[in-house]
Amino acid sequence: MSPTAIVVGGGIIGAVSAWALHRDGVETLLLEAGRFGEESTGKSAAIVRCHYSNPEVVRMAVHSRHELATLPLVLECEPVFHRTGWLFLVDEADAEVAMENAEMQEEEGVDLVDVEDLQEVLPGVDEEGIAYAVHEPNSGFADPVATTLAYVEELRRFGGDAREGTRVESIVVEAGKVQGVRVGGELHPCETVVLAAGPWSGALARTAGLELPVEIVREQDVVFATAPEPTVPCAVSSQVDRVYLRPAPEYGEGHLLAGRGFPKDYEHVDPDAYDTSVDAEFEEDVRGRVTRRLPRLGGMSYAGGRVGMYDVTPDWHPILGPAGEPEGLVLACGGSGHCFKLGPAIGELVASSLTRRKHRFAEWQTFALSRFAEGRELRSTYGGNRG
Repeated sequence: MSPTAIVVGGGIIGAVSAWALHRDGVETLLLEAGRFGEESTGKSAAIVRCHYSNPEVVRMAVHSRHELATLPLVLECEPVFHRTGWLFLVDEADAEVAMENAEMQEEEGVDLVDVEDLQEVLPGVDEEGIAYAVHEPNSGFADPVATTLAYVEELRRFGGDAREGTRVESIVVEAGKVQGVRVGGELHPCETVVLAAGPWSGALARTAGLELPVEIVREQDVVFATAPEPTVPCAVSSQVDRVYLRPAPEYGEGHLLAGRGFPKDYEHVDPDAYDTSVDAEFEEDVRGRVTRRLPRLGGMSYAGGRVGMYDVTPDWHPILGPAGEPEGLVLACGGSGHCFKLGPAIGELVASSLTRRKHRFAEWQTFALSRFAEGRELRSTYGGNRG
């Protein structure tokens, strides 16, 4: 029997979308070209925090953090979430708007602590240039691949189908309606295709006659060994230094993962042909930013890194829900590098666009493709899409 829906792409968004659809009674097949969670999801820094500029996105982050923290209770899996806390450091220029954001976030259910003793939260930090600091004690980071696999296994456990090593070549459309997807030259029929292929979504959308406003850029993270100094105790986003960092226990005790934030140069790439090695210049730049803020880590050594891709929309927020044309195509793409932490909420919103299940945290229409033509782009306090 043919599935009702085929989800293309087995990262966090595709996995949660497929799981949520099947939970809500839609026969679902999940197809992944490589291995589940190995591309953009697996190369994510996977920091989990709730600090956003828009109330609906804050609510999505709160919901997703709760789901990640309690995943073993929902999916009968091993724990995936590390509750270390998350610290946000802000300079004088953005301190006022950061405080306003924090007030809004508290109204939306975020547990925040204004930091009075920064050394207590981040020992050894150089406080020069920091005008404001806020702490989310219940945030932290997660294992992105284990999280994705947990949703895939739950989908399978309850009768859904999920296949790795199955590259979708095209989305088949006739008379303005989706007929299915083509794999290995053969049609796999279905009523609905959910496009969650991350950096490959744009090319697949074009096979269905749809052009998506998405750019593909290369992104790097660096891993440092800090021993004999202990690594950072929590996840940190420094707006002052335009850098983020977190403990990296997946590389062993005493490791640190760090990357760059906006503003920075963005390298546009072909998702099937890009350099996956960390640039020496990037490593040196990140090292300098981290050690200036944390001089005690001046002796840390390079221990590796990860290079992946962001699929970036004009307003740096995802595109979700029915495309409009062709009929039967549902979008779940444009994660823009920050959607692992929103993955549980995003997947549930994508499913609700078909099943009409209501969610208190947001509605998929906020993130519909039509928002760009209708002038409904989301705006953020920080980054390249400030309003």
